[in-house]
Parts: sequence; C-alpha cells; structure tokens
Amino acid sequence: MQNPKKSTPRHLQRGDCIGIIAPAGQIQNTEKLEQGVRILREMGFEVKLPRNLWPGKGYLADTDTNRASELHKMWADKEVSALLALRGGFGCLRLLPLLNLEELKNHPKPLIGFSDLTILHSVLYEKCGVMSFHGPMLTTLQSCTSDSLERLHASLLGKWDKPLQAKSIEILRGSDSVSGRLKGGNLSSIMSLIGTPFQPDFTNSILFLEDVGEPLYKIDRMLSQLSQCGTFLRASAIILGDFAPTREMDSLESIRFHEEIWTRTLELTDNTSIPIWGNFPVGHGSHNLTLPHGSLATADSRQAFLSFSH
Repeated sequence: MQNPKKSTPRHLQRGDCIGIIAPAGQIQNTEKLEQGVRILREMGFEVKLPRNLWPGKGYLADTDTNRASELHKMWADKEVSALLALRGGFGCLRLLPLLNLEELKNHPKPLIGFSDLTILHSVLYEKCGVMSFHGPMLTTLQSCTSDSLERLHASLLGKWDKPLQAKSIEILRGSDSVSGRLKGGNLSSIMSLIGTPFQPDFTNSILFLEDVGEPLYKIDRMLSQLSQCGTFLRASAIILGDFAPTREMDSLESIRFHEEIWTRTLELTDNTSIPIWGNFPVGHGSHNLTLPHGSLATADSRQAFLSFSH
C-alpha cells in the first residue's frame, strides 16, 4: 500500500457519538472512566461504550483478537463519528497483524489517544494516509488542564489547524521556519516499530517525541538508536515534549532531567542545522495539547509557533 491518498479527520458536531475502545491496557476501577464520560458529555458529545466493560487479560484489556475486533466494529459503526482510546499502556503493537488496513483506509474516522496509541497513529498514516489526533484519552481527561480540554474539543469540531504557541517552549536551536508532516509521539512506542514492516518514515517530518517513566540512560539509548537509524538527519525539525521521569522530582531536578535530554539531542545533531525545540506541551502530564498527527506543519523557531494545514 504505497503512498496512500491523504485523509483529513471529519468534523464532529454537537450530538455526535464518540466510541470508546481499549486497544491496549486494562483499567483497575471505573472512576476515571466515568469522569471522562461526563467530560465528553459536557462537551456536547454522546458516548458509546461496549456492552460489557473489558474483562482484562493480564496487563491487557482483552485478548488480541477481541481488541482488534472492537476497533473494527467501532470503526464500521455508522453511529460512531470518532474513536477515543480508554488508556495506553501496552498492546497496540500486538494488534498490527490483525488490522484490516483497507477497511481503515476506505472509511476513515478520527482516532484520539497518545502513549501506546502512537503505534496506531503511525500505522494509520503510513499505511492508510489517515490523519489522527495525538491527544488525551478517556481516563486522562479528568487530569487535563482547561487548555488541553479546549484544544481537544476544538480539534474534534474541525479546528485542529488552529496554530499553537506556548510560552513554555524552549528554542534550543533554529532561527528559521521549516515545514513537514507532523509525526511522532511516544518515544518507546516508536522504537518498537523500528525494524518491523510498520516502521515509520520520518523523512522531511516535524518529529515530536515524549515519554514517561524511563530513566535517563534508556532515553539516551533510544535517541541514539534513532540517530543511528538516520531518523534525525532526515527530519526537518525535532520537537521534544514532556519526559516525566521514573521517580518523583522537585522542579529543579525535573528541569535538569529534561535539559540532559535536550543536550543529548543537540549532540546527536551537532553537525546539522535542524531546529530543536524543548519543553513542548505534549506528553503524559496534565498539559497535553492535541496535535493533528500526519498533517502538514510549519515550525517557526523565531516565534516558537507551530501551524498546521491540510
């Protein structure tokens, strides 16, 4: 399936239905689920859950076959206008051999999620040409900032191309404006695709990365591998989001932790002029702004301004 025709997410309207899927981990209790459903309804959307909540299979929400079947059923359901992931964790990689890519390509719907959902975002774009939303999941909605909820809502209503500018962004290198396809997400999830038939192509991309719970040496290892794969040399820009550490840190420790990641990324690209941004508002924290994965994007380093187009 080479060079698939690109598909932009359909616009939702008030009253449209969002289907909840669990392609990865299970939940231990339903409190965050119920809070997420309430928030979606306050946004004006209907919510569709499976008749029986996920039974759990070890660290997974259900068997691989059942999780893949659930995704396909929600995708084909004419009452469902978009699919929102319950949570991340692990499991999306196991679904890839079971996906009907032609069906996903021919009947595109917005898919929303982050973390392990990075894998589905990547495959949807690379194999099907379907754009999707890297953004909050059902069980993280209750911890999101108001800005994060507002951007998710606006994106679903078709305003995903609203430019993004945040005071927190650090321009580590770059003074010009560069463009490319916006791709990326969770670093660990991306690494799990390397060497598989689903390995993403980051040529001329605006590559954004985030992660959680990984010690510094593991992040270094993954960044070094990406560099040695040639990924960094092919990208138009690299945007580093939140890398929440493995243990609780005070603000100064967290700053130093992130600065180590920034420094290593600069080292790995020191013979280039590739723009590098840090402290971008995307990741596992409460400030997780929805991004249109697969859209054309322009990163303006002079103004720390990220814009999007079809």
